[in-house]
Amino acid sequence: MLEFYFSYRGVLKRLRDGALGAEMDRIAGHFFSLGYKKASAKLYLSRIARFGRFAAAHCGSRPIGEAIVDSYLCTFTTESPRIAAVSALQHARRVAPERFIASTPIVVDDRRRARRLHPAGSTERR
Repeated sequence: MLEFYFSYRGVLKRLRDGALGAEMDRIAGHFFSLGYKKASAKLYLSRIARFGRFAAAHCGSRPIGEAIVDSYLCTFTTESPRIAAVSALQHARRVAPERFIASTPIVVDDRRRARRLHPAGSTERR
């Protein structure tokens, strides 16, 4: 499916490298099925591939944890590219959730303190 958006062999190889490389065709199909314009889909795919290379350097083929995502987002010095990266990663998580370690949801209790829920049911104050 990547061939619908990109034609150069080197670009296709670079997009398929990284921690999300095996899922990139599926992610491209996701954008196609949602009716994204070619230019928009190419931007998202490029951002996801860039993150995939970063993640591969930091966690290899293991599932991608929140710490990897957070450290990647910290590489952006301004808000706009960070927001664009977050948006692209939301698509990647939607299409390939098995590649990401599920983050624990944050809830707010009566006293308006954020708590992170743990699988065992206990909570940790933040």
